[in-house]
Amino acid sequence: MVIDDVMIETETSRGKRPVSSEVLVFAVRPKANQASRCSRCRKRCPGYDGGDGIRRWRTLDLGTTKAYLQAAAPRVTCPQHGVVVAHVPWARPGARHTWAFEDTCAWLAAHAAISVVAVFLRVAWRTIAAIELRPGAWCMSR
Repeated sequence: MVIDDVMIETETSRGKRPVSSEVLVFAVRPKANQASRCSRCRKRCPGYDGGDGIRRWRTLDLGTTKAYLQAAAPRVTCPQHGVVVAHVPWARPGARHTWAFEDTCAWLAAHAAISVVAVFLRVAWRTIAAIELRPGAWCMSR
């Protein structure tokens, strides 16, 4: 992964009492040898289009500051899977969180209550429950 830029943005939380806080956003891109690959089989494929623009993935906090990875989401044409979003090395296909975030979340959920993990990672408990199911399913599918 190559970091192109780092930005500080203001994020307003949802809920009964909205709170504004600063978040770090890292503009990233895959290394040249990891670009233009199918997100399912990871074979090199020709580009299709620019996709839906920019996507963000929640990653582990830096101290007390939330952090996100932001990158373009181009699509590629895979002979086996058709038109799919290109592979990114920091997240599984279709994820909104990085591998590091999901692994940390799954480990914490195995050792603490979901409600505690949700407060610690600053996400909804439904997010924890969904992530908790993924690592096993991902390992079994490979």
